[in-house]
Amino acid sequence: MNQNVIMVAQGPGNGYRRIGDAVAAAPHGAVIVVGPGRYAENLVLTRPVTITAEDGLGSVRVAPSSGVAVILDSESAALAGLTIASADKENPAILVARGQLSVSECAIRAEGWTTVFAAAQGTLLMRNCEITNPVGAGVVVTSPEGGVLDACRLEALGTSGVVVAEDGTLLMRSCSVDTAAGNGICLNGRGKLTVEDTVVGRAAKPAVAVEQDATLTATRLTVSDAESIGFYLASSKAVTLEECVVERSAADGIFIAEGCTPTLRGCTVRAAVNHGVHYTGRAAGTATGIKVSDVDGIGIGVSSRSVPEFDRVTVSACTVAGVRVDDGADPFFRRLQVLGCDGASVEVTGSARGTWENLEVEEGRGVGIMVTEGARPSITGLSLSRTADAGVRVLGAALTLTDSALSGTGAEGVHAGAGADVSVTGSRVHGSAGAGCLFADGASGTITDSEFTGGSADGIRLDTEEAVRVSGCTVRDNHASGLRQTHPNPAIEVHGLVSGGNLAPDAYGTSASAGAAAPAARPDQPSAPAAKGVADPLAEMQTLVGLAGVKREVNSLINLNKMAQRRKDAGLSAPPMARHLVFAGAPGTGKTTVARLYGQVLAQLGVLRKGHLIEVARADLVAQIIGGTAIKTTEAFNTALGGVLFIDEAYTLSAGSGKGGTGPDFGREAIDTLVKLMEDHREDVVVIAAGYSNEMLSFLEANPGMESRFSRTIEFANYTPDELVTIVRVQCAKHDYRLTEDAVEVLLKYFDAIPKDGTFGNGRTARRVFERMTDRQASRLAEIDDPSSADMTLLTAADIET
Repeated sequence: MNQNVIMVAQGPGNGYRRIGDAVAAAPHGAVIVVGPGRYAENLVLTRPVTITAEDGLGSVRVAPSSGVAVILDSESAALAGLTIASADKENPAILVARGQLSVSECAIRAEGWTTVFAAAQGTLLMRNCEITNPVGAGVVVTSPEGGVLDACRLEALGTSGVVVAEDGTLLMRSCSVDTAAGNGICLNGRGKLTVEDTVVGRAAKPAVAVEQDATLTATRLTVSDAESIGFYLASSKAVTLEECVVERSAADGIFIAEGCTPTLRGCTVRAAVNHGVHYTGRAAGTATGIKVSDVDGIGIGVSSRSVPEFDRVTVSACTVAGVRVDDGADPFFRRLQVLGCDGASVEVTGSARGTWENLEVEEGRGVGIMVTEGARPSITGLSLSRTADAGVRVLGAALTLTDSALSGTGAEGVHAGAGADVSVTGSRVHGSAGAGCLFADGASGTITDSEFTGGSADGIRLDTEEAVRVSGCTVRDNHASGLRQTHPNPAIEVHGLVSGGNLAPDAYGTSASAGAAAPAARPDQPSAPAAKGVADPLAEMQTLVGLAGVKREVNSLINLNKMAQRRKDAGLSAPPMARHLVFAGAPGTGKTTVARLYGQVLAQLGVLRKGHLIEVARADLVAQIIGGTAIKTTEAFNTALGGVLFIDEAYTLSAGSGKGGTGPDFGREAIDTLVKLMEDHREDVVVIAAGYSNEMLSFLEANPGMESRFSRTIEFANYTPDELVTIVRVQCAKHDYRLTEDAVEVLLKYFDAIPKDGTFGNGRTARRVFERMTDRQASRLAEIDDPSSADMTLLTAADIET
């Protein structure tokens, strides 16, 4: 016989009677072949050997009366075809504290706190093994050299199936964990687990729990019949679930908390209870291509200031709601589909926000979109059909609805209830069972460039005494009025209404009442005053990237104007205010945008009649003929009355080109004309002069009255590199792209190094960089025969021209 093969047998014949004696006598690399029998001994593997059962699994049983059954005390060893059993309540069946132990086609049973333990610097390689333990865990790994479980079966466990803790690492492939009284898989400490093609069934506690600073990468991990949560994700480190499945969990399918930011790709949740997927506790992360169905509760819940991002998500057949966002959460959804859910298909409440792009709602058995309790979501591209109740209902909250289509709603298409502020733009409502759009008592808002056709009641019905503006809308073929206003209300404004084919005449204007349909206003009738409070420009300003100092200054001015209005209402004199402003800073820092929003805020406060923005430059004010500048300046100024006149690069008026009648004298003539007009109309216009900081000083010195009228200067600083990257991210989100982490790093370095001279465009530079990146990406992908959807949405460092 080969001297490297050693025989162990309990019967008569050559060889050793004990496995331990054979190990002690074996040379390095020896194979110890063990005959059938029960070996009541503790094996301490002190040298690299392989121990294998002569007649295969079930023929050799290593079962000491106490202590650890197998301990590795060598750089390596291997076990094959053995049954290893430990009845010790304090110790595992196998302990690997150093070296690498390979265990294949073995059955390991224990009754202690764990069956297999890889600790310190031990490495465990297990393949096609069965692990049971009615008292404790299956496998516990704390070693950073942890190892691999391949095609192993863990079942009938008293606590958790697999635990990776402290600094442990482990790879699981094609394994199963069945009937664990604790977690199927538990990660905590700084544990790291990569798991593929594995099934966890019938766990009593969360089937997969990831906590503290643990890291999980799971691909095609299936959780079934969990008695609690399917995936419990509460780690501060990276968690990735790809093509994972949760089915028939007795609680949430996937629960994400404690600020966890997982990446979910292509995952499926079926037949969960309470929530299919639930983000809470300031959680974030991304979810792409996930499907949630048949939930006894809410399909996707986002709460407690969580801010996840979703793309290509489908939710169907949920009993409470398809998606519910509350408690200050602010998620982003792109391409969400909600089908056949009870309750609201999408509900936003509790001061939550949220942005939806390309939202599809079908066969809802309740309200399509429900917005309540101070929420302020924004929805673009809603496609909604066949809901049992209203398509959209807003109560005590605000909603911006843009470019949407609603059909076959069981009640109103859009219902703005008490305390609602609703903006509907570029949308269509067809075939609603109630009014196409109803503004109930206490609601306000705007309806712009929208159509309401084929409804069973009024196309647009206004029961409110608050401000509503209807502009550029079409109301046709409705079974009642095209537009009906039921209370005299001068704050309701209707412009450019196209109405026809309705079964009752329109009724709107200051004489309208609920009891009679007033005729449409004659062309010579004056329009109602501009509506106030129909949008939230101040909130929009707060969403602008950067500009912290500018926002503080503008808020200060707004508060001053509010106080002035209150003092005026109380019969007191108004405090001195800087009505006209200088916006100083480089191009592309948001000066025009802030000016537009500032005008809208002043209109809401009643300081300005309209709040519109008229933007001019030197060429709009200075004429090329003598005497023409005053006329041209006056005409431009008059168009801004009631709003804001924004003079871009205003310093050019005090430093003309000197060519062909457009020299400094004509610029100064424009300045002198402006000074007089600003005095004559000081209560009906705000003038904002903008330009580079240093050059604006010369502008203010060009006329003795100029500096006194522009008594406040607001500085617009250059964007920081982080803010410029944020602007690029915003452009990506608008156009269905996303940045890789390496692209972000390169962009930060690029924006940090770029010269901040006169050619630097700030926000415009960031947008140009985004456009160049898409160009380079297109060229890069043109060389690929069949790029995937993921390829076409991904912008990488290779797409940045540095």
